[in-house]
Amino acid sequence: MIRLRPDDDYFLCLHSDTTPMQIGALLLFDVPDVDRPRFADSVLQHLAHRIPATALARLRRSAPWYLDNDAWFSRAHVDLTDLVTVHASEGPLARIELERLVATWVMQQLDPDQPPFRMVIVPEVTEGGSAIFFTILHALTDGVGFQSIVESLTDITAISERRAPTVRRDERIPSRPEWLVRSSVALARDGWERRRRAPDRRRAEEALEAFKSDPAHRRAKTPKFELSAPTSSRRSFTAMSLPLERFRSVAHSLDGTVNDVFLAVTGGALRSFLLSIDSLPDTPIVVNAARSYRRPEHGMLGNRIVSLHPHLATTIADPRQRFTAIQRSMDSEMERSRLQEPLMDQGARPFGARKLRRQMSSRVESGGAVLPGNVTLSNVPGPQEVRYLAGFPMTASYPTPILGAGRFLNITLRRYRDQLDLGIMTDAAKIPDASLIAEHLRAALDELTQLAS
Repeated sequence: MIRLRPDDDYFLCLHSDTTPMQIGALLLFDVPDVDRPRFADSVLQHLAHRIPATALARLRRSAPWYLDNDAWFSRAHVDLTDLVTVHASEGPLARIELERLVATWVMQQLDPDQPPFRMVIVPEVTEGGSAIFFTILHALTDGVGFQSIVESLTDITAISERRAPTVRRDERIPSRPEWLVRSSVALARDGWERRRRAPDRRRAEEALEAFKSDPAHRRAKTPKFELSAPTSSRRSFTAMSLPLERFRSVAHSLDGTVNDVFLAVTGGALRSFLLSIDSLPDTPIVVNAARSYRRPEHGMLGNRIVSLHPHLATTIADPRQRFTAIQRSMDSEMERSRLQEPLMDQGARPFGARKLRRQMSSRVESGGAVLPGNVTLSNVPGPQEVRYLAGFPMTASYPTPILGAGRFLNITLRRYRDQLDLGIMTDAAKIPDASLIAEHLRAALDELTQLAS
């Protein structure tokens, strides 16, 4: 029994029909024509062996009367019948059709009575190879933890590693009286730890307030304009890969980081796109991003992230000045997040989950923004080496990002080998074709490359 942290429970509170809090990826594989008929069966056999040894082999259950946060319970065996399905199609699926399906699949709610994941196997893609759509509940883990789960399901050689079977029993879900006793002990321990750390927390809060009161670190306000209306239940998705070395070259020339270049490329793309539809606000677009503070001792479960809200300097026409302004904003946010880290690890409070869900329900149901930011951007690390699943090499790992309430765009980047794989998700009621954003991203990267050279 592993209790969800308050941060994990927060993602359950944000979950709604229009903003499912589920993160995932579209994984592509190089599968020869002769092997495609057996791809699905090979993957199913492989997953049946691997999944019981991962964080996916769990069930989430709620504490009696919501006295405590929900908890995860381990499963010895996972029935993949409804969790891993094979997409039936007449012949190979075109890439554009695959992306349309992903835009539909990301909106399908995971069954709360089942383990917190789902996969769809696509045996044949017309552009070559096969694909797997993979999504999990955000409350289980963050983007870094998701990548760790993917790596636990894959190998670094084409020969599938035959790991020893996991010796695990179904974890018994306690009776109500037993659970109440466990929760009472855990909540008392959390309260004692909270009191012990109170002096350190006060000092951290004072340091953070001093930082926020400095005009040099004042955050830009999230602009209100046509695209910042409540999020719909429709999505458009596209994926693209860009060479990592190109980002590194631009970063070196402009004295920045790869993440600085990612933000600047997005800022340039959004400026040109919003100008093209006559919808550029008078104040800069603000980002909702996250910085992971996951340490090795935290394992794969749970979320340990701090929200960042840099702006993208979309009001600045000159790309060099825009790059510098974005850098300055992001540097300030990174320093703020460092001061926020000591405030992260807060234990649960009695009925804390129930109170939070009541507070958040009306805000989430309205569909409006809950956190600052017009768009979401994420930069997730990934493996440098080729990964194999059931012996088939993975060629791309495109994120399938969440579109939070009140936002019209999420671009999530994940490194894989020598490339940067981008998943672009839009609210289709506002931007019907996500590929338009991809075109502006390419043009913005060309602009920065020319500036750097």
